[in-house]
Amino acid sequence: MATINLIIVGAGPFGLIAAHTWLKLNPKDNVVVLEAGPDLGGVWSKSRVYPTMMTQTPADMLGYSCYLMPTPPKEESFYDLFPGHHVTSYLEAFSMHKVFAGRTIKDRVIFDSPVSNITKEKNLWSVETSTGKKFTCKKLIIATGLTSTPNTPKFPTKDFTPPIIHTRNLAANTTLLSSPDIKSVLVIGGSKSAFDTVVLLSSFQKSITWAIRTSGQGPSLPANPDAPWPLSNSHEIISTRLVSKMSPCIFEPLDAFTRFFHCNCIGIKIVDSIWSSIDGMWRKTAGYERNESMRNLKPDRPVFWFSDGAAVYNKEGLWDIVAKADVLRDDVVSMEGREVLLKSGKRVECDAVITATGWLNCYPFFKNDLAKELGLPVLPSNANVKDIEAWESRITQADKIVTDTFPRLKVQPKYPDHAAKSTPSRLYRSIIPVTDREDRSIAFLGTIGTTQSFLVAEAQALWAAAYFCGDLPLPDKEAMKDDIALATAWRRRRFLGDGYTFIFEQLPYMSMLLRDLGLNDLRKGGGWREILSPYKSADFKGILEEWKSKNGKYEDNAAE
Repeated sequence: MATINLIIVGAGPFGLIAAHTWLKLNPKDNVVVLEAGPDLGGVWSKSRVYPTMMTQTPADMLGYSCYLMPTPPKEESFYDLFPGHHVTSYLEAFSMHKVFAGRTIKDRVIFDSPVSNITKEKNLWSVETSTGKKFTCKKLIIATGLTSTPNTPKFPTKDFTPPIIHTRNLAANTTLLSSPDIKSVLVIGGSKSAFDTVVLLSSFQKSITWAIRTSGQGPSLPANPDAPWPLSNSHEIISTRLVSKMSPCIFEPLDAFTRFFHCNCIGIKIVDSIWSSIDGMWRKTAGYERNESMRNLKPDRPVFWFSDGAAVYNKEGLWDIVAKADVLRDDVVSMEGREVLLKSGKRVECDAVITATGWLNCYPFFKNDLAKELGLPVLPSNANVKDIEAWESRITQADKIVTDTFPRLKVQPKYPDHAAKSTPSRLYRSIIPVTDREDRSIAFLGTIGTTQSFLVAEAQALWAAAYFCGDLPLPDKEAMKDDIALATAWRRRRFLGDGYTFIFEQLPYMSMLLRDLGLNDLRKGGGWREILSPYKSADFKGILEEWKSKNGKYEDNAAE
């Protein structure tokens, strides 16, 4: 088979925009997208969207800037949040809306092709699938994201008969879960996907026991969906620069706002009171004191310290629905017959178990040595001790920069937290590896979580394309390693661990990528609008064309 110009692994939101961006710059290139599942869309694919699944972001902030998302019918929306099937339809339409050299993006997707092994052979990448196919390419984008590999805890079992289902497979099991054979279900985990699971099971009128372990991060705290006039929803609040500046963040240079908010004692008190007020409002809406189950849903930490546990109240009556579940703060010990034994000694009889236990940040198709060379997360038991020591030394130096820049982060509160499942990611800008041989041939997209993930995907895709084309100036290798260490040290301070979800920092992150590309990241025209007006998809419209014009050597031959 002929060598392919670019292979993209994953046909979710990140993979689709990566293909679109590259083909806009190189319309005659042979681009192949390998998708493990039977349809495109990733978490929004037909095979993963279940009946009660809702977005956490309004349409005017969720879609790509180059292909704005239509507004769903008002009667289906809740504070501009809407059913997931609309996102599925949008991504399907996006994949077919342009033709490059006679083929759409969807035409280039090879479905049911899970990648099983990737190796580097001289200057080419070799990509093998579990179906036995083998491809060779010059450039490679891994766009599998953070929600591809389920984290499924291994519990001791003995003749346990109920099915154990990870939330990744909820849609595939809705027929089973809605059947009369399933009367009681045990949900394990406190993430937002656990809330969504309880809502789905409640729609099937099932008896629900919900166990959240005492040794983890605790339950999520869904944000109120409303917002004060003139804003329409709470997402518009976190999409303003003013609110992003209230989070200590390394992605932007310090300015008058951030110095006041994080380095001035009066500013720190003001910001602390704002965060405390937000936290109090969200907890009051939940009504945690209404019964014992709701008290067990009370988050362990304030909203300021949330990362992966952040969420949005995106279903009408959410709190009344989850209040009907039997919520326990308890750890699973073992499973036998139809019973689950908990650490407290309580036994829960059930017909099914659903694990809302998150995801593994890993890339199993890279062998361990290559994964370490690329700076990818690996199991601690597989890590190189000397490599870890060298990085930790660098991170320790970076930590002093973080605490000197943001004195408020010097003292960290103590909350229960999970043990690290893997070593930290060591990708520059969370996109590219820093290796001894810089050949600009591989990039990773979707390695961070955000609420405006399609926009982040668009910025990352353009950044990666510029990198591949040799049109993105980079610091030297040591400077990039220092930057990676700084990002790691900051994450550990800001999120009390190695969190990869940026809620209040997503706008500064996108701004950083645009500045790297030599583009204007201040898209509101300056003045009060830049600080107070919410950033939406339309504000980033034209960034690809701006970059092409700046470089002056790309011709768009795509047909509408």
